[in-house]
Amino acid sequence: MIYMAADNNLSEQAVNDIIKMEKAALPPTVNVIVQLDPNQYASDPQARRYKIKQSDLSVISSPVIEYLGEIDSGDYLTLTDFVNWSMEKYPAERYALAIWSHGSGWTREESRWICPDNQSINQMSIANGAFRNSFRLFKNQIDILILDACHMQNIEVISEVYPYADYVIGSEEATPFDGFPYYEILNDWGRFSSTESLAKRIANNYIEAHKLGGSLNPNGVERRVACSVAKSAEIEALLAHLTNFSNRWYPIANSLEIRNARALCHPFNLQESDVDIKELFQNIYDTAANDNLRADASTILNSIERFFPAQMSVNLPNNIGTATIWYPTYVEFFAGSKDLYTKLNFASTDWLRFLQHTFE
Repeated sequence: MIYMAADNNLSEQAVNDIIKMEKAALPPTVNVIVQLDPNQYASDPQARRYKIKQSDLSVISSPVIEYLGEIDSGDYLTLTDFVNWSMEKYPAERYALAIWSHGSGWTREESRWICPDNQSINQMSIANGAFRNSFRLFKNQIDILILDACHMQNIEVISEVYPYADYVIGSEEATPFDGFPYYEILNDWGRFSSTESLAKRIANNYIEAHKLGGSLNPNGVERRVACSVAKSAEIEALLAHLTNFSNRWYPIANSLEIRNARALCHPFNLQESDVDIKELFQNIYDTAANDNLRADASTILNSIERFFPAQMSVNLPNNIGTATIWYPTYVEFFAGSKDLYTKLNFASTDWLRFLQHTFE
């Protein structure tokens, strides 16, 4: 199931991606259902659903199985309706869902969202629970979730959806305009016996496609890309370790050794307030003088390795390629977002308490 919220400046790219999907050799046991919401300036602006059919044409040739008219793809109930309709119409043993659009992950001034719809001026909020609520209403568990949008692979977003998806794939970096390589992804779909091996292959396909000379980067332009696979069954152990860390070490959050570890991190997103969670705790482990602090950082690092069976990046520093965690360095950014942060599931780790003490 591919939910293309393209009622924005991505409408043309959505059409190109559907054409690429059609070129893949799909196993007969696999159905690929696409919901496309184009922008109002498209030649045919009404939303529709396709059942992907193999074709070598340079235009979409898959049959439209339902016309929807004008919809609000920024409304979480629209996503719910698509997923549940697909599950009822095309029941399967396993389900994968790709959410295709713009995204901002957690850190963005004034709003935190995915799937903006320019006509409705709406989007799915992360912190206010809209994104989570959509997943709660799905009729069946999702085996693989692909977040094909910028900056969506962060620990806060994963914590919202992990009960409803076994594996979560996404990028902590900005996603290049052409996103995930759907030809390669679908062409490989029938070649793996386990869900995890397929999820790893999807992440690898993404990285390879955006390398110099890759299928989505044929002109050889250097790109910074990252992609990881999060294994939901391992997250609760990591959250428990982060809670222990937050409660044990918040009194020294403003210490030189903690601040130095944060300063060494590569910043992500518009406010540069996100850092790779593995890089952060590796820096703490490498630079801290306190043996107990290093031991707790090591415990978290071991948990991170289990949580991310695939983690990779290109043209980014070492230890980057897992997921980001919110760690602003400017008090203005922290103060402006801390109340909203309390609404996230991840807030139960008391990470906000640790951050509060970095500014005291």
